[in-house]
Amino acid sequence: MNILIKNTTIVTMDGEKIIQNGNILIEGNIIKKVFVGEVDESHTKYIDTIIDGSGLCSLPGFINCHTHVPMTLLRGEGEGKSLMKWLKESIWPKEEQFKKEHIKVGASLAFIEMIKSGSTTFNDMYLHEREIIESAIENKIRGFFGYTIMGEKWREHFKKSKELHNLINSLQYDKMKNYTVAPHSPYLLSEEALNEIAIYAKEKGSIIHTHIAETKDECNIIKERYGTTPVKFLKRCNVFESKVVAAHSIYLDDEDMDIYKNNGVSAIYNPQSNMKLASGVAKIKELKEKNINVCLGTDGTSSNNNLNMFEEMETGAMLQKLHYEDPAIFNGYEMLQMATVNGAKALGIEKLGKICEGYIADVVMLNMKEAEMMPDKNLLSNLVFSANGGEVLHVIINGEIIMKNKEMIYIDEEKILFESNKLAKNLI
Repeated sequence: MNILIKNTTIVTMDGEKIIQNGNILIEGNIIKKVFVGEVDESHTKYIDTIIDGSGLCSLPGFINCHTHVPMTLLRGEGEGKSLMKWLKESIWPKEEQFKKEHIKVGASLAFIEMIKSGSTTFNDMYLHEREIIESAIENKIRGFFGYTIMGEKWREHFKKSKELHNLINSLQYDKMKNYTVAPHSPYLLSEEALNEIAIYAKEKGSIIHTHIAETKDECNIIKERYGTTPVKFLKRCNVFESKVVAAHSIYLDDEDMDIYKNNGVSAIYNPQSNMKLASGVAKIKELKEKNINVCLGTDGTSSNNNLNMFEEMETGAMLQKLHYEDPAIFNGYEMLQMATVNGAKALGIEKLGKICEGYIADVVMLNMKEAEMMPDKNLLSNLVFSANGGEVLHVIINGEIIMKNKEMIYIDEEKILFESNKLAKNLI
């Protein structure tokens, strides 16, 4: 499909460059041209669809770097509990009841929520990834998938993780390396397990997606077992010999941060989940000062409780301002970077996260005439601190229109909403 978007305000994310009354020409899945001026026959000759962008803002799709998408069915479970109690008493017992239908419906519900709030790529970690992949392919959203490896059943999980790797290779999903190795965390895996996982990931050239230093409890467990921090323990297990995306990364000392920096680790900032579970505040200012790549993720819906990256940007900025008592830090552009280009870097995707020639055509278009977007004095600030996601009208993923005028093209939204509610209510 070839698409022309006319007369739109373009937030390129190529620096703070904003183009007024610009045009975006998409050929296949690639942005062929970004230009200002009259549209002539040379631009429209092979066009299948023209979108009038008047009064709309176009920006790159958001990249949600840490999710557990089927947990939409557990939204609201275990309210008011700390992480460990929440997992053991509320989440894991319900997840044990999940069957294939729960996973597919829960994933589709997540995709509706993500697409409608501007996310075009997600990085998932869960126990039933095959069904999530099937749903992602059906619904035309880009995902990265890792089978969670944890606990006493880690060898069984590791085997399924390898099977998932082979499945994705056979599908040639999205023509990318959309597979990750996903050890849950250092506190739920032995040194032997982590060493084996590290060897496999290095052999396959795979990203490792894991939770690191999320809570004080986790740090105390690792300190008691191994006499060190979670980061230093993972280094001992050779985990950082592969590309690592590290969810949460709250309790890091200077040496831990240097390990991140020296090994190219990307820290995933999850402010709403961390606040809701009272886990702590990540030291994003210090991470950025050390030139460590920081991206953004929502975590699962039962600890957030949504998948809205607009909210994540706003909360993430405000939490850092409050924590450091500095209103000048983390402006709109910096938060948009975390949600777009930094996410692409974390997942190793070249040519994604910007609206520039030669980049993958993931474009989100917002209605700038909504009350909360007025006046339009500072667009980048408005996008982060005023927008709520309800402004999203059109979504293009990989050069294909996935949502038009707020209507999902590939997902039967009414059906998924009905089925998700029924399945969630039937969990014991």
